[in-house]
Amino acid sequence: MKILKELPFVEYRKFALELFQCKDEPHTLAGIDLDGYFGQDHVLVFKWKKNGDKSEYVMDRGFIDNLHSILGERIGKRFFIIAPAAGVLFLEDYIEKDGIKYYVLRIPYSVIDELHKKNFKLLEQPLSADISEVNKVMEQIGFDFVYPPDVECDYYIEKPKDKLYEEAVIKTKKFRSNIISKKPIPEEELGFKALSMVMIDYDFNGECFDMDEKWFAQDLEKNGYGIHFPPEKLKDKIMIIYMDVWGNERREVKRQKDFKI
Repeated sequence: MKILKELPFVEYRKFALELFQCKDEPHTLAGIDLDGYFGQDHVLVFKWKKNGDKSEYVMDRGFIDNLHSILGERIGKRFFIIAPAAGVLFLEDYIEKDGIKYYVLRIPYSVIDELHKKNFKLLEQPLSADISEVNKVMEQIGFDFVYPPDVECDYYIEKPKDKLYEEAVIKTKKFRSNIISKKPIPEEELGFKALSMVMIDYDFNGECFDMDEKWFAQDLEKNGYGIHFPPEKLKDKIMIIYMDVWGNERREVKRQKDFKI
């Protein structure tokens, strides 16, 4: 954070948008200044400090609550916020409010550190979303982009006909890795073949993931990518981590009420 604060925000903002291949199109919605678009969805580059204000800001759940109270249904189903990883005070990749998912695109500390060392102004930026352009940035600062996989699941409670008790079920309907690699990867290798494991913390405290159980890809495939466990294991909040074979994670937090009966 100290390194980040030494960077001119106007330059950091430009790089942050290009890093995640967002359109740099400033616009205002409900009185809030936004920075561009990620596909068709609105993007905000988080400001850790306001002009003329000595206060420093971090992103917590309260920030998302305030943002949602103002923007509400004006933003569709998804909204993206770019922020330095060290400035985000929650672990999940998105927070859902009234059916709207507020995603956080985290910039790792290592990336900011490299930018600081190599003269931020002179860093060559990707000129398009083309993989060859993105690879130029990888080669310059020595890292691969980390993108959470896309995951779609059903969450429910069922009573199988062959059993006397109910089961909680997490049924993965879709999995796709979003890794951007210097070496091209066939599309068929990015689907369920790229799923490595699923980990669960049944009693997530909001601060630290404490793994209770894990399932590897081979076992998941045998069970039709369904995870079954006793409903009594569900506490107030459960964190689920889906990991691809390259180590990229999608982190979600669900509550008991999200498991439909």
